[in-house]
Amino acid sequence: MQVQVSLTIEIGATASLTQMEEQIREAGQEAMREALKQAIRQWEKQHHMCPHCGQKQHRLEGTTRRVIATMFGRVAVPRRRFRCQGSGRRWCPANSLFSELKGGTISQPLQEAAMLAGCSWPYRAASSLLRRLSGAEISAEEIRLLTNRGGQQRAAQQQAEAERTCSTPAKEAAAAQQAEPPMLVGLDGGWVCSREQRGGPRQPPRQRHRLAQRRYVATFGPARQLGQQAKAAAQTLGGNPSRPVVVIADGANWIKKEQGQHFPQATCMLDWAHLWREVRYAIVVAARAKSLAPRERDYQLYLHRSWLWSGGVEQALQGLRTLGQGLDAEAREAITKAITYLEHQRAWIGSYEHWRKQGYPVGSGMIENVCTHISPRKKYPKERKRIFVRHSIQRTRTRAKVKEKIAMSLLLELLDYWRSSLWTLQGNRPE
Repeated sequence: MQVQVSLTIEIGATASLTQMEEQIREAGQEAMREALKQAIRQWEKQHHMCPHCGQKQHRLEGTTRRVIATMFGRVAVPRRRFRCQGSGRRWCPANSLFSELKGGTISQPLQEAAMLAGCSWPYRAASSLLRRLSGAEISAEEIRLLTNRGGQQRAAQQQAEAERTCSTPAKEAAAAQQAEPPMLVGLDGGWVCSREQRGGPRQPPRQRHRLAQRRYVATFGPARQLGQQAKAAAQTLGGNPSRPVVVIADGANWIKKEQGQHFPQATCMLDWAHLWREVRYAIVVAARAKSLAPRERDYQLYLHRSWLWSGGVEQALQGLRTLGQGLDAEAREAITKAITYLEHQRAWIGSYEHWRKQGYPVGSGMIENVCTHISPRKKYPKERKRIFVRHSIQRTRTRAKVKEKIAMSLLLELLDYWRSSLWTLQGNRPE
């Protein structure tokens, strides 16, 4: 089957290089649309046998219009209709050619380009860029639907792979002659806002560290799915099941549950930033209520920070109880909250100084950076949409009634030399 298309371009004598390029591009797109029409017409001529009885005798009964969105623009194809002389039934040969569209109007190459553009830019910007770069005419809503459908398919595939990996027991590997570096698992959750606002998503913060090997897992599903994907990624990157594992997180209950199920032998570490933020706030409130001098307040901060940094939870608890004596209700509530927090997170608090000497990260900046990248902490107008994780968020009319956080992402790193970068499941060979 051969298709021949002639191309004639009229370019003014005073046209610039940019104008020439633009005119040639438009003429090329028009030629591609015409070539597709002729290719379909030639295909119809070669497939003129009746699909019902197999006879070749037929008569033409007009055409019916079908519009297809392609990478080079919308093509209006006049499909020819035939009437079989034997069975008397009518058919369009081109219908079998268009069956891969599954009743739609967007070609497969344009669908792939739309999903890639929808993941990279806001939907309106993606629509305009596709039109400007290739001539494709696809709306922002169509890009949104294609991107969401592709994301759902990829999420289902990723979850199936994680469940299959978790259902297969890990093979016991021979003990290595040299001690392997530990595997770091970091977990955190965050709100996910709509990316349809004008201007696109917030730019991610500058990375301070980078690891050569890394593994990203994320889900819009419940925490159970996130834990399964974490285990699957750990088995993919870790290999040896006897390898030591270190879990660093902010101490949320759902994180502890997933850690106990999938990483029961791991060394658990409470993120230092979250720990010190809770204790420091209580000390500052108590110092303000007691009208302590700045030097005395700073001494209390230094004292409790030293205790917690070396793993002295009991000393910090005793210091907070002593500081909370004689306070009013509001300040005493802050001290009580900090004491409860330390008692609840006691199992995850250790000697941060010792962990730092071993090369472990003691802060979850790598996790928080990814949360900021995926779910930027930015206030949007109330009329703009928010996307919440189903089964994890109780959607109500008032923001005050939202009681749960989203289980959004997970970090795994293979540490050999710690230069942490992102909230992910990561490996640890430095570049």
